[in-house]
Amino acid sequence: MKSIIELEKERLEWSLKTFPDATALSSLRKLESEIKEVELAFEHTTIDGFDKEALTEEYADCLMCLFDSAGRTGISVEDIVQSFAIKLEKNKNRSWKKNADNTYSHVKPVGG
Repeated sequence: MKSIIELEKERLEWSLKTFPDATALSSLRKLESEIKEVELAFEHTTIDGFDKEALTEEYADCLMCLFDSAGRTGISVEDIVQSFAIKLEKNKNRSWKKNADNTYSHVKPVGG
């Protein structure tokens, strides 16, 4: 199986040729519609739970749109992976609070 880095390089090259007029912002707009598809996939549950295959494909579409937006600004998949590692460590060292909608936010320092 190819790595995510190999797959993303292949996907971006294809995307730039196939969608020459797309922009970083238009890819984010597409991401919004793909997120709605993930939400719809959650609504189509079976007796055993979610349709994992359909849901997994929708998550992949979201990831592709996000990578596309970044790639069109010159941010590579390697840049994202490196920042992912840095941000993970930063987040692990933060304090977190639960919001009313079941999301979480890091507790901002006083005056910050």
